[in-house]
Amino acid sequence: MQTLNEAHNARINLIHSQYTNIISPFIMQLEVLDGKFPVEIINEIRAIFGHLSKCHMSNDNGLVERNLAKADSHIKRAIIDCYKYLCFAYDDNYKEFEQKYIDVDLSEVDNGEFLPILCNKRKLALDKLFHAKKLELSTSDEGVLYSNFEEAYNAYADVYNLVNASFEKLERLKQKADTRELRANKRYLTGIYIGIAGLVIGIAGIIIAFLK
Repeated sequence: MQTLNEAHNARINLIHSQYTNIISPFIMQLEVLDGKFPVEIINEIRAIFGHLSKCHMSNDNGLVERNLAKADSHIKRAIIDCYKYLCFAYDDNYKEFEQKYIDVDLSEVDNGEFLPILCNKRKLALDKLFHAKKLELSTSDEGVLYSNFEEAYNAYADVYNLVNASFEKLERLKQKADTRELRANKRYLTGIYIGIAGLVIGIAGIIIAFLK
């Protein structure tokens, strides 16, 4: 059995570094945002380390080269999948944000600057993801897909980070909106109670008059 040469070891170390420094942090983000680990990424990781094992077990230089190339390809595909599924997770997170603050006037945040910035970043993220998904149907070029899904991921991350950075301001406005709604509901209920009380008094007056 051959000993892997310096160039082979450098490529293997790079693959390990990409897994440790890129894929693993992305997986942690996915677990936090989405609470699950997509099977597509699991399959790519399994394939990566399957090819690396074959490299260590082979004494055929050509076979080592082919398996390293395949491991490189699966690394790219795993990162592409991480970008894609994080876009989906960020999108779900944004929809939850919209629902949570549906009764809050977001134009009040940062003197009106927050909302247009948010809308522009959200539109950019949707456009980038749509473009990347469209390319996925028409090309298998991993370099093209990698760069486009990376752009979509970065655009979605910008939206997520903007909302998170404004969390305290959003919560203060939500509390004010909830307080206003509670007061309005109290006034509404008070009006109903007064109306009912007036109706009861009126009916009682009619009954008394009738009994006389």
